[in-house]
Amino acid sequence: MIDTLRPPGIFDAQAGAYKDWLHVNLFDHASGVVGLLNVSLHGDPQDERSRAVGAALFHLPGQGWLGNTEVRGLRDAGIGAASLALERIAIAVEPLSGRVLASARLPDDGLELRLTAVAEAPALAVDSPVPFGAGWISWRMVPRLRLAAGSLRAGDRSFDLARASVYHDHNWGRWHWGDDVGWEWGAFLAAAPGPSFVLSRVTDRRHRRGGFPSLTVSAAGGRRTFGGPAVEIALDGVLDAPLRRFPGALAALHQDRRSPRLPARVRVSAGDGFDRVALDFRPRAAAQLIAADPTVPGYGFLHELVGEFTAAGHVGGTDLGATGLAVFEYVD
Repeated sequence: MIDTLRPPGIFDAQAGAYKDWLHVNLFDHASGVVGLLNVSLHGDPQDERSRAVGAALFHLPGQGWLGNTEVRGLRDAGIGAASLALERIAIAVEPLSGRVLASARLPDDGLELRLTAVAEAPALAVDSPVPFGAGWISWRMVPRLRLAAGSLRAGDRSFDLARASVYHDHNWGRWHWGDDVGWEWGAFLAAAPGPSFVLSRVTDRRHRRGGFPSLTVSAAGGRRTFGGPAVEIALDGVLDAPLRRFPGALAALHQDRRSPRLPARVRVSAGDGFDRVALDFRPRAAAQLIAADPTVPGYGFLHELVGEFTAAGHVGGTDLGATGLAVFEYVD
């Protein structure tokens, strides 16, 4: 399946709400390091106010967050058919093979990364627009990729990524930050050849209403997606951990969002009478990314929670008992 960026056509009446998003997560099971890289486009490509945004954030157990964000005008970004490169952060997807390349070079923040990853299974695509506030969203995801080559230097440490796992997705659509939209999403990966789980649910901004959740399970070369009433999500407690906020200038403008109510535990269960899954995620840290809409007044708040999970259950006779690393994203 060929994947490319999805820019608006010249007659697209919603071009000002255009969003396109390439996303990679790195899970280093040996060290416990969890990283996220995003590169994204916001606004009509013909509007000089539109922006390209990059983020490279890695959490090191016992040390905390390293990394930063980068914001450029679209004319200052390198935009390809399936790639987006800023000065310091870049992600590219080879359209035919699906191979993913990502890099971050943030010497002032103590972070350098280069990786090449190859999909271990076909992508799962939701190409039909899903209602998202007054607009819509679509996506394509690869639940697990094998790291073909990679190097990570964080602070004064270099990491051997031989046991690392990679997740990748691509999101696109039409919405404005500040609309009545939110989502809950998570990638939970055990070390290979263990299972991986991807959770998603679109909500309103207060997370009181939303569409049906879905949970995709990949294990032993097979894949199973549970959806609708078969999936239950429980967000318990309040995370008691310092919140890193990016970028600093926007964080200073939103002091009222310094202490969002983020869960201390996420429990997911799914079952249909034949197969069943239970996930228990315990975050250890969180970061807040503040997204400003370039053409209308409005902001979105993307909270990235990282930590460990345990899984139990079975799908098609395959035991899903496992532990691993995860990212859970809570957006409002």
